[in-house]
Amino acid sequence: MHAFAMSDFDEKGFHYAPLHGDHESDAFPALSGEMASNLKATSIAALCDLDGNPTDNSRPSISVKITQCILMSDGSMISLDLGRGFTAISHGPGPARWRQSSDALISEILDLVRVDDPEKPGEHPWEEIAAAARSRGIDIDAETLKEMPYQVLLSDRVIRAFEI
Repeated sequence: MHAFAMSDFDEKGFHYAPLHGDHESDAFPALSGEMASNLKATSIAALCDLDGNPTDNSRPSISVKITQCILMSDGSMISLDLGRGFTAISHGPGPARWRQSSDALISEILDLVRVDDPEKPGEHPWEEIAAAARSRGIDIDAETLKEMPYQVLLSDRVIRAFEI
């Protein structure tokens, strides 16, 4: 996994660092009261990894799942049940190529996790994220979340697939 932060840049224009360990669980457990009181939320992340291709599509395609998480002070990630994603389908002749710049891919991901409300264009669903975090045992509100760094984390598989 590589982390791309919008505020910390390297020679390609993005900061990245490998992440270790599993980041998702099917159960989405809440933190225990004792654990939650000892940890602090430090940032929000959109984890992006390849998903299974649609089975009813005969054209070459690629699917990316986006899992939003809260990163905690101990380095752990608490997955929120706010999954998003997208599928791209190749319509041209020859082998499918998904080449895309990191800027374009991150912009697309950020568009997908924002609110679909014409009165609030480009805004993140802070209340929804805060409610999901509270359901996992993290005591946080929307105003606090707005002040936190928001990162887009791309798996190695996504980086290879999009030839970044």
